[in-house]
Amino acid sequence: MNAGASKFNIEAPGGWEKLDTSINGVKFTFLLAPVGSSGFRANMNVISQSMEGSSLDAYFDKNITSMDQYLQNFTAGKKGDKVINGLPAKWIFYSHTQNNHVLDGMFYMIAKDGIAYVITFASTKGQVSKYQGAIDAAINSFRVN
Repeated sequence: MNAGASKFNIEAPGGWEKLDTSINGVKFTFLLAPVGSSGFRANMNVISQSMEGSSLDAYFDKNITSMDQYLQNFTAGKKGDKVINGLPAKWIFYSHTQNNHVLDGMFYMIAKDGIAYVITFASTKGQVSKYQGAIDAAINSFRVN
């Protein structure tokens, strides 16, 4: 973990809050939407980790397998490939249950120099389209220094 923690930048969409913090030794960058009426705050987070010599495809698949094992009621949806500011990336739409909330999410993995930059978005079920502009703005602002 933290292999690229000081090597990237991502901008918070308009009206969102950006917070850099550490939880149990893992460095996170959080992008937090304004508080919604449901009490759940849509958010994005970024972590980085060594790909341990794996290819982007293999490391992405490994992470999706872990999500399937550890996220309650995990359901994988559409997935694809993307180039983000010249860097290869993969993404997947998914849903799961957390603290009695059914959540929809987007998971992006961007690879550079053996480091995976993982950007995860979460919102309450059915709300991804509401936040798509903010998601795109944040993803398109992502840069490795």
